[in-house]
Amino acid sequence: MEHHSHTMRHLTLSACVLAVLSLPAAARADGTEENPLRFLQSTGGKSFLQATLGVDVAFFSQEDAWYGRDRAVVGAEIDTWWESLIRPGLEGHLLLPNTQTIYGRIDAVQANTFAGIDAAGTNVGLGDVSSLRIDKAYVGWRSGRLFSSLGEDVLDISFGRQIYMAGTLFLFGSEGGAGGKRAAYWLGGRRSADFTAIAKFTSGPWSGDLFFFDNDSPSPVNTQASGLTLDYVVSPATSIGGSLATLESDSTSRDGMRLYDVRGSIKPFAAMAHPTLLQPLKIDGELVVEDRDDGDNSGLGWYVAMSYQWSEIAWKPELTYRYASFNEDYDVLFYSATDWGSWFQGEITGEYDLFNQNLDTHMVRIKIQPLTSLFVSLFYYNFSLHNPQSLGVSRENYVDEWNLTVDWSINKHLSLSWVGALALPDDGARQRFGYDADWKAMMMMASIRY
Repeated sequence: MEHHSHTMRHLTLSACVLAVLSLPAAARADGTEENPLRFLQSTGGKSFLQATLGVDVAFFSQEDAWYGRDRAVVGAEIDTWWESLIRPGLEGHLLLPNTQTIYGRIDAVQANTFAGIDAAGTNVGLGDVSSLRIDKAYVGWRSGRLFSSLGEDVLDISFGRQIYMAGTLFLFGSEGGAGGKRAAYWLGGRRSADFTAIAKFTSGPWSGDLFFFDNDSPSPVNTQASGLTLDYVVSPATSIGGSLATLESDSTSRDGMRLYDVRGSIKPFAAMAHPTLLQPLKIDGELVVEDRDDGDNSGLGWYVAMSYQWSEIAWKPELTYRYASFNEDYDVLFYSATDWGSWFQGEITGEYDLFNQNLDTHMVRIKIQPLTSLFVSLFYYNFSLHNPQSLGVSRENYVDEWNLTVDWSINKHLSLSWVGALALPDDGARQRFGYDADWKAMMMMASIRY
């Protein structure tokens, strides 16, 4: 009865917050939407102080998790569970001469896992978990027109608790961690580093960062990274970029590691301005080499993707094929998500099992847009082990996985998502787990942003 009451309190609070916050904001006389959480601003709105708020509530259901071996793998039966995040905060901008800006933000995250064990087993032995922590706390300065000959806001320097992100987030996009005593394993919400110092510059087609961060790992093993990121827009159809970084870490496999990252994107026929039919074709790729200081084998991760969108026909269908490869020595480090499937490959395999290590993946995605605010995607993944022996099996064919995702933006502040996933074990997974049940998963999520 006490457990049921605790769960109902979580659900009631979350439902009330979502209902109140999803109400439309008031409109100004000129028709633009007024920010209901801004309580102080100068004439013209260039200097302001406002509250911020994010709310996420998600329900998860799984059947035959870990291919029917959930008790053996995580020590508990995986059935259903809930996660929620409530993120209140405060942010402000102060306009200085020459349109320079001082800006800052602070927020806290109340994270909760309740009414079940998550599929990663991070709350086994803990039960319902609630955690309140400061996440973002940073201050920064933008140069405005101080260096007008180089462009506006050519420099942006910031310090504190924030997320360092580069490129496609293949390497840098989340320096925190969630789950366990921090709660909300899938929703995350704890992506900020413990400390960052970031100097960004932008001038014409060039942009880049000098960065340092000390990550905020939920484990006692912390890592510091320092380096440089550069990006160059060759044309509207072509861009290239990359990062160089060195690591210092409590982990012997990371300490002294040197990172080399190069990436690019091109629409080859758009760059040549013909033929018209092939101009939407886009090719993306990225390569990361992790050179270890202790003489151990280097980590290697890369991908190549091709996509084509029929933007002139109904529902704007888009077809994408991607091949990604990660050897058994690759460390995912600080990767994050830009969209479904990137870079958590598969809502089962990529969220709970192999995490882009010792993995070769063929992915096909079909995406449609039935409404302006509604996106539907169907994914197929074919997962193979890069080195089966390192996982203690002899067969490389691992899993075939299907995902269906639906995203609906109801208004500027409220969005809903639904995900269905089915993972079919191949010989490698059957050998590893000793069972062959199909792993099924479903997730429903509501999100509020102010």
